[in-house]
Amino acid sequence: MKTSITTIGFALLFSSALFSCNNEDKASEKKHTPDAAESNIQYENVNTTANANASTFTVKGQLENGGGKKLYLYIWAGQQPQIIDSITIPENGEIELKGIGVNHQFYGIGNAPNNMRLLLLDPKKSITIKGDYNNLPKIEIKGSEDTKILDEFTKKQKAFYEKMQELQIQLKAIPNGQNSQKGKEIVNESEKITDEYTQFVHDFIDKHLNSPAILAAANDLFDPESQKKYLPKIEHALANTMKDTPFHKNVQARIEQLKQPQQAQQPQNGNLQPGMQAHELSFPSPTGKEIALSSLRGKVVLIDFWASWCRPCRMENPNVVKLYNEYKDKGFTVYSVSLDKDKNRWVNAIQQDGLVWPNHVSDLKGWQSKAAQIYAVSGIPYTVLIDKEGKVIATNLRGAQLEEKLKEILG
Repeated sequence: MKTSITTIGFALLFSSALFSCNNEDKASEKKHTPDAAESNIQYENVNTTANANASTFTVKGQLENGGGKKLYLYIWAGQQPQIIDSITIPENGEIELKGIGVNHQFYGIGNAPNNMRLLLLDPKKSITIKGDYNNLPKIEIKGSEDTKILDEFTKKQKAFYEKMQELQIQLKAIPNGQNSQKGKEIVNESEKITDEYTQFVHDFIDKHLNSPAILAAANDLFDPESQKKYLPKIEHALANTMKDTPFHKNVQARIEQLKQPQQAQQPQNGNLQPGMQAHELSFPSPTGKEIALSSLRGKVVLIDFWASWCRPCRMENPNVVKLYNEYKDKGFTVYSVSLDKDKNRWVNAIQQDGLVWPNHVSDLKGWQSKAAQIYAVSGIPYTVLIDKEGKVIATNLRGAQLEEKLKEILG
């Protein structure tokens, strides 16, 4: 099945973990949208019809090849889109749907939750549409500048992730992978593409500070420094257009989390600080063999908490693979702890991402993972780097920071 711009937009915007995969978002382990079956749920406009500030808007237009078929107007009220209006399209293709709202909100026009056109609408403004019922995600929209801005981002985002996936496939097909000359060239190309995309994300936010569409960029701020700089800008935009919505509150919560020192995020076992002995872990590998963290004494170890369903984790994996291959002969290894529930998805992700080190463990309990509880993990990816004696060197190192630390330790 082809991945459309709309599909990527859904996966990004309507996961409640906009910045990393966190333990309050158990729905992240599920599909972001329900299946294609027609929904009978009718959305109740919570406190909307009685709100003096509520506005009614219309979606009018023309759809070819839709005569006699159903069309729905959805609103994203939580993890799943809910129907707020519907129409059986007349033979002349003219449509009119109505909605009501207070703030800007994400809507969709389509015939099923996984086949719709994503919209970011101001309820004070009505819009017109034009297109083909057989290609609903490509419907043309007039009257919504925010939807236009959102389209600009998701188009670039789609191209980036498709290119990264293509490079990953190429890398897997090369004998010796990243250790080969061709493999190194592919890794360098992926880093260049990531840097270019990161710059695009930053520029996009700065360019559209008055639009809530910049929320789409929140999950593609790949490092903490970018998050500290740009999340307040996103929050400011949402305070003016989507105040007190779940999207706005999620951004506010993440900003507060970033203000906390890393130790404060681990209350269950005290402050995990450099020099402390790392907590012991011993859990089953995919084959059922128990692997203890202490069995790796004598090596510098990266304890890496991740999951197959966590997109930021999967994005970070190529960097971890690169560093493993670079430093494994100097006494470095990785102890991967998966927060998966499905063994097949876990094993497939290990293979797909080329996680070639042998130390993969999981109790397959998701966020109820005992290992995650021991380390009081509140979000993934999360890492703990420990020395040859099992003492903590640093926590939550990723990307360039992890590379610099390994270079400092192992040369």
